[in-house]
Amino acid sequence: MKVKFYGTRGSIPTPDPNHYQFGGNTSCVLITFSTGRIAILDAGTGIRNLGNDLIRNSHEQYDNIGIILSHTHWDHIQGFPYFEPAYDPRRNFTISICGKERMGKDLESLFATQMQNDFFPVALENMGANFTFLQPDITTYESSGGIKLAATKYSHRGDAYGYRIEEGDKTLVYCTDVEHKNGIDPNVVALSRNADLLIHDAQYTPEELKVKKGWGHSSWEQAIEVARQAGVKKLALFHHDPEHNDTFLSNLENECQKIFPNAFLARETHQIEL
Repeated sequence: MKVKFYGTRGSIPTPDPNHYQFGGNTSCVLITFSTGRIAILDAGTGIRNLGNDLIRNSHEQYDNIGIILSHTHWDHIQGFPYFEPAYDPRRNFTISICGKERMGKDLESLFATQMQNDFFPVALENMGANFTFLQPDITTYESSGGIKLAATKYSHRGDAYGYRIEEGDKTLVYCTDVEHKNGIDPNVVALSRNADLLIHDAQYTPEELKVKKGWGHSSWEQAIEVARQAGVKKLALFHHDPEHNDTFLSNLENECQKIFPNAFLARETHQIEL
């Protein structure tokens, strides 16, 4: 299993020279399985470059590409209208949020709304590709190819879900936009147990978190504590605050590695093979 970061920023894109090292695009991660098949986590602005890479590399998975969403806040879906493969009528996509007690509108209406005439010149139904929108009320799933997925709901305004994805003996856990309200959420620790790579929200410093309660995010200190309790092998700190520039994040990474040596801050275009 390979993991490549295409969007690592939180809340809003930051196309600023002082954000180039760690990236300014919002959440999007590509997973490539040992079979060559791919799946995509979140559809922030990073999905534009991901789509361009798929076309540039003549990627030919047409039957079904999964786009799995943590939730539908705008920074996690706003790149979708610029995802070039979605305009290819040969391609088929399944766009889903997996997990119990899903609240709010259905996915298709949410995606259609952001592509109404008031916001975008092309309607969802006119993009070209074939879309299936799913909101399965499940916590576990196993594909015919042996890929296992587990989902956990956690605290975030409007609900959000973390995912554990297993292929063979390799495990990736994706937990962005999570707020640990009353101590570390034990469900997040359980989801992350012994993962090869945990991608965890770390938008705030501990000091910032004190004045950002209820905003739905974690501090880097909390992300490290989850990794420690869960016994993960590597920790990618993710969903960087738009106010944190490269110098700030580089210094933060050094500080985190003093506490948890296998921690690093996620960078756009960085690829990891598990």
